[in-house]
Amino acid sequence: MKRLVSSCLAIAAIGLIAPRPAVAANLFIDDTLPSENIAFSLNDFEGGFILDGTLVQQGLNNPVTVTVSEISAAGAPIIHTFSADWITGGLTPASGVIAFAEATACCSDILTFTYSAGTFGGHLVGTFESDTDGSLLTLPAGATVVSEGTPFVFNNGNISASAKSDVDVPEPSALAILATALLGFGVIRRRRKEM
Repeated sequence: MKRLVSSCLAIAAIGLIAPRPAVAANLFIDDTLPSENIAFSLNDFEGGFILDGTLVQQGLNNPVTVTVSEISAAGAPIIHTFSADWITGGLTPASGVIAFAEATACCSDILTFTYSAGTFGGHLVGTFESDTDGSLLTLPAGATVVSEGTPFVFNNGNISASAKSDVDVPEPSALAILATALLGFGVIRRRRKEM
């Protein structure tokens, strides 16, 4: 019994002093919410994360989720701008324009991003724009098209970054028509069995 307790204590001590993975900055842009909103989930930006001109997250172990509207009061799409700084030594300068397809058409959301060296090591600037109900955004020249519902991962130099676009969901009226049709088929089938 003493050996078992000693072994468990030794394993626990090794776990406390063992090297730990580096803390990486984290960004997730989520446009799959049921409401007309986009969620920006953020953490571990030592130099801060600025969304639409406002500092919304800074420091380690300080997770924040900020929800912003997809559309303006007039019903037009909004382009949300963001920038971030975090500590890294392995950043690769990169940029991209990502268009999220909706069904067979394009585009429901457009993400732009640019990675460059910054004060803390890594600097990210970008925009995110979402379509309005009933209309789509124009495909930007040179954009990479991503299928609807597929997350786009754009990790770089000690940052985990991804964005996910909404999936085309049938309107409630279309679902009501489908339910009525299925009910009608059921009634017809039942009457034929009774005959």
